Amino acid sequence: MTSESNASAVLRGDGTAVVTIDGQEQHIDRGDDNEAMRAAIAVVAEHARERATAVTVTTQDETGTGLLRIDPDGRVSTPAAPDAPPVAAPAATAQEPTLSRRELRTARDFADTKRPVTAGPAETGLRGTINRLSGGSLQLAPSARELEERDHRAAIQRGLLGHKSIVFVNLKGGSSKTTCTYLVGATLGRIRGGNILAWDNNENKGTLGDRSIKAAHDHTAIDLLDHIDDFQSPANAPHLVNYVRPQGENKFHVLASQDSGSARPVIDGEAFTKLHRALRTFYHLILVDTGNASNASTWQAAVAEADEVVIVTLNREDSAKTAASTIDDLVKQGHADKLARGIAIITEVPSKNAEQKKRADERMQRLREHLAGYVREVVVIPNDKALDDGDDILYERLGRETTKAFTRATAAIVNGL
Repeated sequence: MTSESNASAVLRGDGTAVVTIDGQEQHIDRGDDNEAMRAAIAVVAEHARERATAVTVTTQDETGTGLLRIDPDGRVSTPAAPDAPPVAAPAATAQEPTLSRRELRTARDFADTKRPVTAGPAETGLRGTINRLSGGSLQLAPSARELEERDHRAAIQRGLLGHKSIVFVNLKGGSSKTTCTYLVGATLGRIRGGNILAWDNNENKGTLGDRSIKAAHDHTAIDLLDHIDDFQSPANAPHLVNYVRPQGENKFHVLASQDSGSARPVIDGEAFTKLHRALRTFYHLILVDTGNASNASTWQAAVAEADEVVIVTLNREDSAKTAASTIDDLVKQGHADKLARGIAIITEVPSKNAEQKKRADERMQRLREHLAGYVREVVVIPNDKALDDGDDILYERLGRETTKAFTRATAAIVNGL
């Protein structure tokens, strides 16, 4: 019998894998992660049969690394952990005094002595794939990354006391306010559920309605304002569908902005407040996509009604400078506390060459440091080609890293409420 071999298997997350045994690589393309992992295990198992010895495989995917043992008969297991060193007995201590009746522990004290529930087995990434392929015989623990993702989901799903409103601000147009408003709404809808509204409150004409799933009507906030007195009672909730736009699997609603090009008056601060006070009866969470003028009464009313402020910017010099100016205006208007509860979202932009990439990295550092002085957390969203052209926002087309980043951002927002 030969000595035990070592190998590695890298699952790339696109249905392909690379198996390396004794320095020799074998590329696998199955178009599906489960099938790619199954094929990788088969390759290592064949090598184990030829050598008549078990093979220890170092596994790697986007969630981290791990170890598997594959026996010549194809069985997959986790290598045995080394024996733990003996634990010395605790030193003798003075006998604890007997508790009096008044000092006896309560039922809560007893409940607190229960060992914490351990996390369930891995469900995502390479470890989750292996667990599924094993048919339940393996229950590999989740990676640190999967545990972090579970924490984010739990944060998004936690209970909130009463209605909450969040505003997304940057006084420069084209800074990703609309994109972030929509995708935070989609993340909330998919993970949390409930009654969620994303409201385009641009003082002129915003694009949230244009980039969202269309409805059977083209009504906007102005049309709803004309009939807002009909919604003073929760009994009329079913009729809201005539003014908002359901977003399918994203499970939230969009309220489109007014059209400043029409002959109808735009929504001012008083009108926004009237709408908001009615809508908060029907929606537990309202996300407000704001315009580009901090002196507009509708912008000021949205910030005044908000429980939390989210600063949004691209990693571009013009967008970053305007984000800093927006913060100055918010502080001057007395909203420093809402900033402190809020977060900042920075979206990366593609660099054309190494020099541009270097400047972008330097600006990112400057921007993060500046924003961190005002907000509770800064979250970076990777550049995603699915969002580059400003067309309809389709959650299903986003890259996995983008959806993870928005999950993190959404969890951070909910943690501030």
